[in-house]
Amino acid sequence: MPHGGASVLNPVPRYEALFKAGDLEGARREATRAHERNALDWRAMLTLARLALVDGDDALAESLLLAVTRAGAGEQRDARLVSAALHTRRGEWPQALELYRALVAEPEPPTEAFFGLGYVRVEQGDAAAAHPALAHAVSLEPRVALHHFQLARVLFLLDRLEEAFAHLERSLHLDPWHAPSYLVFARALEAGGELEAAEDLLRQGQKAVPDDVGLLKALADVRLARGNVRGAVSAAEARVRVEPEGVAALGHLARLRVTERRFREALELCDQLEARGMSTGLSRSVEALVFEAREPPDVERALAAWREAVRLSPGDWMPPWRQALLLLGQVEGGPPEATAPARELLVEAHHRAPHRAEPVLSLARVEARLGDREFAKGRLVALLRLSSLEPDWRAQAEALLTELG
Repeated sequence: MPHGGASVLNPVPRYEALFKAGDLEGARREATRAHERNALDWRAMLTLARLALVDGDDALAESLLLAVTRAGAGEQRDARLVSAALHTRRGEWPQALELYRALVAEPEPPTEAFFGLGYVRVEQGDAAAAHPALAHAVSLEPRVALHHFQLARVLFLLDRLEEAFAHLERSLHLDPWHAPSYLVFARALEAGGELEAAEDLLRQGQKAVPDDVGLLKALADVRLARGNVRGAVSAAEARVRVEPEGVAALGHLARLRVTERRFREALELCDQLEARGMSTGLSRSVEALVFEAREPPDVERALAAWREAVRLSPGDWMPPWRQALLLLGQVEGGPPEATAPARELLVEAHHRAPHRAEPVLSLARVEARLGDREFAKGRLVALLRLSSLEPDWRAQAEALLTELG
């Protein structure tokens, strides 16, 4: 056995027990001392590698794993577990999957291998394959909150909602400070239309983990969805206090300032980002909305801001759609060919979000005006085939289709 291994005379080292118990700083201190006493203590190096992964220092974890291999322990089960975890962190799914599958095939495989296998499977998009591995991890170690959380995620994907909620509840019971459990639970409640319950849960989570920016953003979003603008702003302001230099936090608050019609403050936040060279698609969109809201509207500056928003957020359909609407307003009553630039933007918006009704309806109107009535009708028919289409949009699409004959 390589030096530093466990046996009857050499029980599980204290640093491993501390790591298992969640005392990461204690584990770090003890493992560092052990490694200083014996540079070939591969178990200490593995614990330090695990801690490096927790810290997000992949390079250090890899370096420590190489040292473990040089110490002759690279094929030890724990070394392969840490190696699989490193591949998982990097999104190297085939390498991680190969290691985890080999580990679960061994006699008395560790719970960590089943959990890792399930996690990789779900990240690969195969929830059905992930379920048995994660369910087995829960059965082996039912008091680990993270096991219940990941199993709940898979159960939601499998549309087994009642079981998913039960495991999320168990996760929060075991670890009331696990912010992702609150977030997933709240999103599921929102999807079911239970906005009040989602807000209550997020408030509970925010009390448990006051400085979690994800919880604060979700709380702002659900309050806005319930029409509580002031409450949404309060949560967004708290998020900015937690991360005053956070680009996303400042952009989110700026957008809410527009909702409050506090335009000057919205622009001040956007100016902060621009001064730091950190403007985003959201901040440029906020600028455009402010310029549009002026009396009279500052169309040129709004169009310029929308153009930047389109460039800075290549996956967002809203900026090209809004820019197109502004352009259409400028050429209303003019010749049909004047709508061509707006049509290009609407095509881009539709490309970015093929199932959104807004770009399709606008595009159909423009194409009909350009004389492409059959093409426009085809778009509307395709939109109406979507089972997820909301009733209001369905009614508008049907009305426009009837109008086009």
